[in-house]
Amino acid sequence: MTPENGTTAGVVGSLWTAGAVRRPDAAVRLYCLPFLGGPADFFQPLVRELPGWVEPCPLELPGSGRRFREPAVRAVPELARLLAEVIDQDGAGRPYALFGHCAGGLLAFEAARQLRRRARPQPVLLAVSATAPPHHWHRMVAALWAQPMHRLTPLLGELAARRSLHVASGTAIVKRELAMYLRYRHQDDSPLDCPISVFGGREDSVVAPRFLGAWSDLSTDRVRHRIYPGRHFYVDGQWRDIARGLTCDLRDALGPPRTR
Repeated sequence: MTPENGTTAGVVGSLWTAGAVRRPDAAVRLYCLPFLGGPADFFQPLVRELPGWVEPCPLELPGSGRRFREPAVRAVPELARLLAEVIDQDGAGRPYALFGHCAGGLLAFEAARQLRRRARPQPVLLAVSATAPPHHWHRMVAALWAQPMHRLTPLLGELAARRSLHVASGTAIVKRELAMYLRYRHQDDSPLDCPISVFGGREDSVVAPRFLGAWSDLSTDRVRHRIYPGRHFYVDGQWRDIARGLTCDLRDALGPPRTR
């Protein structure tokens, strides 16, 4: 993989981070978590839009993407614990940020809490996309179940159109994702200290924009909200603008970016 700005991808020891684009002089590493069942390649359009001072690290989760033959981890807390270990080992003390779409945002949040419990460095920024606030997860699930089935047809169509899911059984992946959603139970804890950036789709039938405001409860720092046209996978037409928003928020968190 060779992004448009001339950087090259380096394969590191962990299968989780094999898709990382290594930029040794970057000011911050951005770990990207796809929707459950989704591959790391989901973030390739974002990688192409990020500036050179951000080091993109799309994560490949067990049972997904190139690791689809591996057993999937079927509980959010366990997957977040493993993810925290990967970030701790891979980060080498450098500033880092987390960005997750859909349930990837939930995993990013839980991984940040896991790292805090271990007294490890916190992310300079937590960014979530189309992700219901964890402490209101039960409301999102209840609203989802209350919808007539035809209201979910657009989401199923969006998933069916994703060719990267066809490597494995798309039906099995969707069932696994829904099961993870339904089993998750938020545990109260003190708010995070890092800023949070919240992205969402105006016509999202899964995580309606009205849910997103409650992310402000989960950080003592700044929380910014950005809403774009589109449904649950609104990102497909908005990667450039999302990259600009992330870049702006990372710059605020770090100070002026370092450029070569």
